[in-house]
Amino acid sequence: MNSILITGAGSGIGAAVAQRLSQREGIRVLLVGRRLEALEQVRAAMHTPEAHVALSVDVSDARALMAALESEKAGLDVHALTGVFANAGIGGGNQWGEDDRWEDIIRVNLTGTYNTLMASRPFLNRAEGVKQVLVTSSVLARFGVPGQSAYVTSKTGLLGLVRSLAVEWSPEGIMVNALCPGWVDTDMARNSIQSMADAQGMSFEACKAQQEAILPSLRMTTPAEMAQWVDFVFSGLGEGEDVARLATFTGQALDVNSGSWMG
Repeated sequence: MNSILITGAGSGIGAAVAQRLSQREGIRVLLVGRRLEALEQVRAAMHTPEAHVALSVDVSDARALMAALESEKAGLDVHALTGVFANAGIGGGNQWGEDDRWEDIIRVNLTGTYNTLMASRPFLNRAEGVKQVLVTSSVLARFGVPGQSAYVTSKTGLLGLVRSLAVEWSPEGIMVNALCPGWVDTDMARNSIQSMADAQGMSFEACKAQQEAILPSLRMTTPAEMAQWVDFVFSGLGEGEDVARLATFTGQALDVNSGSWMG
């Protein structure tokens, strides 16, 4: 079986992608995240859970990440790594001062993704044919948001990382692209909406409705809907499948954001 690595797999988009990919033949999913209990819950709900593996590791720790991928449990000496969904990230605002979250957000979102891709590269190069790397950026990489300078910077930086690595890695058969979600109904989004609601002195439901009213689609995207786009990019990565269909799709950003940004 071929392996696909998913970071941030314990919840939200990562968990939905794991569920969807597990339904395809010839795919073995490596679920990576900090909380093993959450990863195991996701794995237990996947199709043929015994075929998949949960690895508890912090992507911001490069040494620990490399050790996890080299471990016998990861099994990448037997099951070729043909896809990476670098999805781990944290959200929220930050303000200059003693409690500024700048370092934490940049370390997880930007450096953690860089670590994930670099640690995965040797294993991707061992696999034959076309390989796919997909990075979760954000619609907020497209425009600024007050009070979220660290998050916006981290997600904008990921688009630069994708473009640079697409130029460098595509000749090796590794296609590198980004996904730019808008509002997705995840715990992270609900926490953000609750913070906005608290700041405005309104209820969560009213604030959510306020945000959705701005969107041309008039609603948030679901994690399952986002998973369809990841599945599209990774189509062909199962054993015996035609991987050539996306062999020239690289250095791009897929904007799936309910119409909140159109470019």
